[in-house]
Amino acid sequence: MKNRQKNFVLIVGMVVLSFLYSCTKNKGAEPVKGYYPDGAFIINEGPYGTGVGTISHFDKITKVTTNNIFEKENGFSLGNIVQSMYIHNGKAYIVVNNANKIEVAKDTTFKSLTTVSGLNQPRYFLPVSSNKAYITEWGADGLTGAIKVFDLNSNTITSSIATGKGAENMLKVGDYVYVTCKGGLGNDEVINVIDIVTNSVVKTITVGANPANIVQDVNGKIWVLCSGKYKSDYSELEKTGSLIKIDPVTNTIELTLAFTSKFSQPAGLSINKAKDKLFYNYDGKVYSHEISANSLSATGVINRSFYGLGIDPGSDIIYGADAGNFSSSGKVIRYQSNGTVIDSMNVGIIPNGFFFK
Repeated sequence: MKNRQKNFVLIVGMVVLSFLYSCTKNKGAEPVKGYYPDGAFIINEGPYGTGVGTISHFDKITKVTTNNIFEKENGFSLGNIVQSMYIHNGKAYIVVNNANKIEVAKDTTFKSLTTVSGLNQPRYFLPVSSNKAYITEWGADGLTGAIKVFDLNSNTITSSIATGKGAENMLKVGDYVYVTCKGGLGNDEVINVIDIVTNSVVKTITVGANPANIVQDVNGKIWVLCSGKYKSDYSELEKTGSLIKIDPVTNTIELTLAFTSKFSQPAGLSINKAKDKLFYNYDGKVYSHEISANSLSATGVINRSFYGLGIDPGSDIIYGADAGNFSSSGKVIRYQSNGTVIDSMNVGIIPNGFFFK
């Protein structure tokens, strides 16, 4: 009789424990309010001059999109024109262009940690060592390009490096950072190579008109997408866009592929997980380019273009940012690498890019 009672108690205990474990497991799978785990962060510029930019979060597990996460967590807005964001060592660095600042927040809760001021039209943020980051900026006049050297420990700007006009995107290769000089409110056609030990420009590479995006492929080669230059009356492109391959060992151009349209500028250069295929917007479509190819593809992968383009490095899923009418909520559409639509989500006003965590 006692053995039967013991067995009964044991069985009931196991059932209860199993039930509690199941509940705990299911509870943990639910989205937690105020918690933004690994996923895709969407940068929304906001209306130019009058509105405020925002950050949206897409949870790739639950497929839940949460908009305006910074303001929801802090009770104040980011400010006008959110240009970009970078997450590093548990902190989100949100670059707010017209507000001339960077908001620093905890990466999982987006609770504000500090505000970095003293910038002039900042664009992008890139950690370059354990205690240092670079920030590109266009300058107060939109033409005086520079890199601000940023101390990651004290959250202060320590020095400045002069660059070409409109310092834009950056790529770290070994002990060097390659900076595209987009021209800002004017035009330029150079890549500045900066030694991160001495914080000085050691090489200037002349490329196509107004270089913007820059990536590195599986073979270590650098690819730069140049948008081209319009005539003074903006009737057509005086110099068409180009895709350029650079050898970082010699800092010389190995290949230049010119686009033909005088009315369309290539943009949004991204690279896949294997780093052997490039993607970009051009002439109303998204195109791909095999890094071994010596000519541009004539066939688009997606039969439309986007204001912003990104590729999730963990899954190769393509994210396209649709700014719509540029005054109301935008949309992000996700695609398989072959161009097949997966799903879409509503985000903030004027989505322009992504950060994948």
